[in-house]
Parts: sequence; structure tokens; C-alpha cells
Amino acid sequence: MDKRLRIVHIMTATGGVMGEVERHTFDLCSALAEKHEVHLLADKPYMATCPKNVIFHAIDFRQSQWNPWLYWQIAQLINHLQPQLIHAQSARASYLLSKMKWFFQHVIFVATTHRLKTNHHAYALMDGVIATNTSLVADVSDEKVRVIYHGSKPPFALTPHEKKGIKLRLLAGREQPLIMTVGHFLASEGLDVLLRACVDVDAKLLIVGDGVERKRLEKLTKTLKLEQQVQWLGQRKDIGQLLQSVDLCVISSMNDEFPSIMTDALQVGCPVIATDTGGVKDWLSEGLLCPANNVEALHSLLCDTLRRLPLLRKNYLPIFLRAQQELTLATMAQRTQDFYLALLEQRR
Repeated sequence: MDKRLRIVHIMTATGGVMGEVERHTFDLCSALAEKHEVHLLADKPYMATCPKNVIFHAIDFRQSQWNPWLYWQIAQLINHLQPQLIHAQSARASYLLSKMKWFFQHVIFVATTHRLKTNHHAYALMDGVIATNTSLVADVSDEKVRVIYHGSKPPFALTPHEKKGIKLRLLAGREQPLIMTVGHFLASEGLDVLLRACVDVDAKLLIVGDGVERKRLEKLTKTLKLEQQVQWLGQRKDIGQLLQSVDLCVISSMNDEFPSIMTDALQVGCPVIATDTGGVKDWLSEGLLCPANNVEALHSLLCDTLRRLPLLRKNYLPIFLRAQQELTLATMAQRTQDFYLALLEQRR
């Protein structure tokens, strides 16, 4: 039986907003808590959405990283909890811990790097570093780095009849391919580029999500005369079901390192095309990628992909099978636990 560990995760996001890093942290903490005692230090607004099997400790991470009170609060909790491992879930969390590491030399310090950073100093001071894709491992010793992909829990599988029913309702009787994207409507997600790329493309685009850019994007849709081609679905809880029913998932991000929507899509057998950013190239071949922020390139990729849709799912089968093995919560948690235990063994 695996050793039961006491683990502290630190997440420095503020305001309760759920992005990629926050979703990953909650998912990992919850999965690890099935076997271990897991504590999460995070901003108070996240308490309401923290998994019930994770012990939450509120810290005001709006404070400056130069504020001694912030370090004192974290140190007091570490002293009280006496964990074997502390896991930083952001560059800022890694920076804070790097300044405190020398006071807790009996504890293993781990950090996950979710995005490319220009300053690798804090990560270099950690005992172990988890990279969410292979593009993030540069400038940190290979001996202390482990690549562990984000995982997710797959939704209930729909029957062919259920998939067909959802697709027919979304198309409202029209006969055309159905494509989908998901986002928080930030400028960095390139949704304006995707809309421009959809001009003269024979497909219906579903846009799931909401955010600060929505009004501007809706105005752009009207300017491009895409009102009949684009459907705004808002926030949805049935993304897994939608992905099982559409023909294609499109990711137009400018800088996303490992989009969670790619994980969700590949797990349920939905083909994906994407802009060439971060870790998508770990999973998608060159013919399924195009440069970011390039309307012409994305338009060309869309048209080419839609022309070969009948063959696409067959060609994707090896990717789908790999995703079902590697992009699960269970695999992510097991590989993280194995890394923890290996680091503890090295310390002996």
C-alpha cells in the first residue's frame, strides 16, 4: 500500500476566477486526497469551489510578495501542518516558496510550471519540477523535472442516437459541419482571429463561454455577417456532451500552453485543430496546427480539415487511445504521487 502523505498545495490566484491553473489545481488536489491528506492554501473566494475532500486554508494573496506578513502567514501554516511535501501551483507561488525553502529543509518542495517563464530561478531552487508539456522543461535540470500532462474526468458516453439528436438541435435542420470552441473570452484566446477565419467557411461555429470580450466579439460577428453561422452558448455544464456531438474542436489561442479543452475533446473522441502554442504539439501533428494570430493560416487549416472530415476520425484513433490512457485524472494523480515518492526516497 502506498504511504499516506500530508501534502500542502499553494495557489496564488485571487478573486475566485476559475482558469486553467485553478481548475488543474482543484482536480489534482481532489484526486490526491482520495489517498492522502491534502491541504490547499488559497485566496478566500476559492473556498466555495474547493473540493470537499481537500482541507482549505484562506490566505489573502492580494498582498505584495514583498510583504513580510504574507510570508509569516504561510510559514505559520507550514509549521502547524508539518507536511512532507509543499507543491507550488504557479510562478508566484514558486517565488514565495523559494524565499522560504531554507527554513524548512526537512520538507520536499515541488512546483508545477504551467507557462513559459523568463525567470527560471525559483524553479531551479525546487526539489522537483512538474512541467505540463515538453516545451516547458528548458533551463531546469532534467534530473528534477517530470512531464505530467493535465488530466480530466471524462463525461458519460453518449449513444450514437443521443449524439445525433444534440447535433440536429444545434444545426436546426441545416446540413453542415458543426465546429466548436471554448474560452473565457480574453484577447489572448484569439477568438477574433477565429471569427475572421470562419468567413466563407461552410460550417456552424458554437462558441461556449463568456467574458470581458464578449460584446466586442458579438459586434465583430455582425460586422463579418456571421450571425447565421455563429451561435453563442454561454457558460455550459455539458461541454463533454457537446464535444461528443460536434465534428471538430478549434483552439485559436495566442499563448495557451496546454488547453484543458484539448484534453476534454481528445478524451471523448472529438478531433482537434489548434494554433501552434506550447504543448499542443506534444499531441497534434503538424498538419493539425497553424501559426497563432494568423487569420489566413487558420482559415486554410479549417477549410482543409473540413474537406477531409470523413477520414479524420480514423486518422485520429491512435491519438484518442493515447488520450484515454494519459489524459485522465487518475493518471495525472498517480504520476504526481509517484514523483512525490521518488523525491522522498532520494532525500533518505
